[in-house]
Amino acid sequence: MANMARPRTVSDAAILDAAAAAVAECGPAAVTLARIGSRAGVTAAALSQRFGSKRDLLLALARRAAATMPARLAAARDAEQPARALIETFAELAGGISGPAEFANHLQFLLLDLSDPQFREVTRGYAEAVEAAIATVLDAAARAGELPAPRAGLPRAVHAAYNGALITWGMTGDGSPAEAVRTQLTRVLTRPVDE
Repeated sequence: MANMARPRTVSDAAILDAAAAAVAECGPAAVTLARIGSRAGVTAAALSQRFGSKRDLLLALARRAAATMPARLAAARDAEQPARALIETFAELAGGISGPAEFANHLQFLLLDLSDPQFREVTRGYAEAVEAAIATVLDAAARAGELPAPRAGLPRAVHAAYNGALITWGMTGDGSPAEAVRTQLTRVLTRPVDE
C-alpha cells in the first residue's frame, strides 16, 4: 500500500491569516511557528513542512499582502466618488490597528522588509503596485469630476500621507488610526477638514 499524504484541513490562506494576527500581537521577531500554529489549528511541525521556516512563512505573508492590497485599493475606482472611496479604504485598513503596541509590531515587520533583500524586493513591488492602484483611482476621480486631473507624483504623495499619518498617530496617540488617516488623506485629496 502506498504511503498517502494526509489531506490539508487548514488552507494556506487561514494559516497566513493566523500569521498576520500573531505578528500583529507580538511582532515578527517574537512570533513562533508554535504561536502561529496554535492560532491556525495546526502544529509547528506541519507549518515547517508546509512553508519551510518561520522566515519563509513571513515572506509568504508579505507576498500575499503585496498581491492583494493593490486590488483592494483599486476597487475604489468603481465608486461614485472614487477619491472618497479610496480615503475610506485606507481608513478601514488603519482601523484594523488596535493600538500603539500593535502598530509597533507592524513597524518591526517594516524593518524586516527594509533589511532583508528578499523582503525588500517584495516591498518595492508592493509600493509600486499600491501607487499604480492609487493612480487608477485618482484618474477615475478626475473623470467623475471629483478631483482635477491628477498632478504628477500625487499617487506617491497619497501613499506617503497614509504612512505618515500612521507614524504620526503612533507617536502622538491622538484619536484613532482611522481618523488620522482619514484626516490627512482628505487634506491631500479634497478640502481641509474642520479641526
